[in-house]
Amino acid sequence: MFAPKSSIDDVLIAVAQQEVPVNRTVNLGPVQVVVKHGDVARWNETQVTDTLGRLFKAGGQDPALALGLTDRQLRLWLVYAANMVLGNPGAGFDVKKALAWLVANVGKVRPVMPSPSGREFELMVLGRTGWLRAALRASAQRLTQGERDRVVALYGPPPSGAQGGQGAPLKGEVLKELLPKLYAHMADHVRQWMRPAEVPAAYQRLGDFKAIAELAQFTAWEMLQPYAAANENSPFFTGFDYFDNVFDKTATMPSDEDIVKHLMNRAHLLGEDDSAGQSIFAAAAYDATRQEDRVFLWDLLSKWIIEDKPRRAAVFFCRHIGSNSHGQPGGGVGLVTEFKTDRPQSEHRWELVEVIVHEMVHTLLHPDIKLKSGKVTRPLVILEGFVEVVTREVFNWMIDHGDEGTTARLMIGVSGDLVKPKRKVALGYAQNGVHADEIFKILGRERFLTAFMTGDTDLLGLPA
Repeated sequence: MFAPKSSIDDVLIAVAQQEVPVNRTVNLGPVQVVVKHGDVARWNETQVTDTLGRLFKAGGQDPALALGLTDRQLRLWLVYAANMVLGNPGAGFDVKKALAWLVANVGKVRPVMPSPSGREFELMVLGRTGWLRAALRASAQRLTQGERDRVVALYGPPPSGAQGGQGAPLKGEVLKELLPKLYAHMADHVRQWMRPAEVPAAYQRLGDFKAIAELAQFTAWEMLQPYAAANENSPFFTGFDYFDNVFDKTATMPSDEDIVKHLMNRAHLLGEDDSAGQSIFAAAAYDATRQEDRVFLWDLLSKWIIEDKPRRAAVFFCRHIGSNSHGQPGGGVGLVTEFKTDRPQSEHRWELVEVIVHEMVHTLLHPDIKLKSGKVTRPLVILEGFVEVVTREVFNWMIDHGDEGTTARLMIGVSGDLVKPKRKVALGYAQNGVHADEIFKILGRERFLTAFMTGDTDLLGLPA
């Protein structure tokens, strides 16, 4: 004997019931959040209305304004969010400020609703209100004095004006020894695109990078949680679309300012190199924290690129290296579209995938951390080394969790045999990457990502 088929209403109710939020503990890595969504789900309309009036008052607005909030989903969203925030007080968290934000922004943010098992709602609400930042910082074990001493040493010698700093004036003539090294560095880079005159250049379509950019952004949001949500002003919360900021670097002629900015980055990389003995920066007493030293180096490079040979090399170099000036006037993420000629196209594409991740991670570095780079003598440890640490996290995750379909998306427009990707182990930017990696090992993943995303400069041992 067969049981009668369920009616359409029964089916709809059964499916909808599966999405009803419940009381549970949400795991957000180092912190746990107790939510009573199931209690709120059982409230009647009168309870919701009364609660909204109290929330508007607590948020610094006229309770009568709550009556103007008539959309059922938005009303519930605000009640769910406020109930969760009030039920999870924490050290360093301003509840009143959080309620004011929720009331002021209801309807202005994407109203992700709580679910029985997901955590998107919790990440969004607790991230935007500042709860997650405060909770992660409070849960992170502070550096011991021994850890702090080891970390501080990795940011370079003390600045000239600090205790232990050498205080010697800049030796400009010695610093000029950097120029031939810089030219050789650019020449090595240019060789990757050398080809016979009769062989046409091969280019990638900028549009093919869209799938890579979207996957990189999605991967970073998914695998860097809860840290990626811990900055209430994170690009993930402000309508950030990575590909919208991408432009064709190879097709763009750099300005003199663009060229010098690129060369300043490489000058620091080469100037700090002590693999063959004393570095040029040490010999010249160059101090990156002294404005007059930075100005001297900028002017030195500006005059150098007027010369024909350095300028030719510098222009090609700038058009064939990724960059991120997102957030600056007229800025964006510049990507190289010309295929390298000294390796298979697929190998170059995997390198480009890593570059795309790296340039995106620049956008995620908290501005408070970036600001401190001006107070250490090895600023690239922060500006590039830290970015390399997080790039490795995201890039390796993309490789480890990819499948044939993912590879097909990433290799669109690529000709020839497919080369398997290599996991990123060593970090780029020479000693800066080595020092950043050592800091990562001292802190551990939890503390490093907490500091990187929330701007906890003390946790990174950075100067006040």
